[in-house]
Amino acid sequence: MFTNPTEPNPADFLTFVTNQGVPSSDFPSGVLSGASISTAGALTATAATGTVATGMALVISTNQPYLYLTAWDASTLSGTVSPIPSTTLSDVNLSVYTPSLLWALQYAVDHCLKGSGFIPVSTYLLAAYNLGMHQLLKIATDVPGQTFFSSARTQYGLLSFTGGVVSQASDQNTSSSVAVPDLLKNLNLSNLDLLKTPWGREYLGYAMNFGPYVVGMS
Repeated sequence: MFTNPTEPNPADFLTFVTNQGVPSSDFPSGVLSGASISTAGALTATAATGTVATGMALVISTNQPYLYLTAWDASTLSGTVSPIPSTTLSDVNLSVYTPSLLWALQYAVDHCLKGSGFIPVSTYLLAAYNLGMHQLLKIATDVPGQTFFSSARTQYGLLSFTGGVVSQASDQNTSSSVAVPDLLKNLNLSNLDLLKTPWGREYLGYAMNFGPYVVGMS
């Protein structure tokens, strides 16, 4: 399923989110081949596939900061990038993504709890991608003619405030009450938000395995 099953990365995260139902038509990506970038920020490429457009993000490697296309001319395969690299890049292949994909993945990497040796890598990867998927639904914008992300935000109530979990409900004829575990009572606003989507709940279940009083959970 994943090309790199050892650490979270943009290519595999894109595979994950499209497998979760995000239509590729609403989430463009592409590749620039034989690309060169000068220390003035000028970009040229020998070939482009997929979608490449101004505003999209470029990934050189997982160990380098993301660059962004501030201008792009498809007819000449040239443009400009920001921030300007400190050294010249020559004849490299650049993966091109919608910025929200990279921002959601970075959020997940920064916030996903990671054990020291006792958590399988595959478990951590899936936890990070589930957390990233939840974040992506909150921040991604639809391309013209598409509505997946705006519809998802409405469907899961991601634009509404939730101050807690329901412990009792009733009307004139019926009533019900569900015991609320102490773990749920201690959730902060960010964690309560995770309860709204299947992916957030999947991550929350993973994180709760670390115990009830860990950073980010109480």
